[in-house]
Amino acid sequence: MIFSRFFSSVVIILLIISLVLIRLYEVPLFNDPLYDYFHSDFQLFAIPKLSFWNVIVGTSLRYLLNMVLSLWIIWFLYKRESYIHAALWVYLFAYIILMGAFTLLLNADTNFVKMALFYTRRFLIQPILLFIMVAGFYFLKTKGDKLV
Repeated sequence: MIFSRFFSSVVIILLIISLVLIRLYEVPLFNDPLYDYFHSDFQLFAIPKLSFWNVIVGTSLRYLLNMVLSLWIIWFLYKRESYIHAALWVYLFAYIILMGAFTLLLNADTNFVKMALFYTRRFLIQPILLFIMVAGFYFLKTKGDKLV
């Protein structure tokens, strides 16, 4: 029991370090022309010309890596198959909705669209959903049977 908790804790720490390494080495790992754009004063400039499919593939790959690591974190935190299934559905629907919005926003160029593109991209490339689901699953684990 103690070894199992220790092992799970070590694996969770390694998975979180992996998420941090993806963030630290995002420039060499992923061909993302929007990285430089959003790290500048992007409100003053038009969205740069970019290879549409390269941006979609790179963003999707990063989403996939974050999703896989996040699912492993959820597994080692709660060890419930139902949580993994729920998280997988959340990631699938979020990907469909966010990637649809992302592709539409890439083709427009107004100030509102720039901010919407910025935040949509942020949800796709950062493990924000992990924080939301860990909190939600913790709530379900501790209070779930008392909900009526």
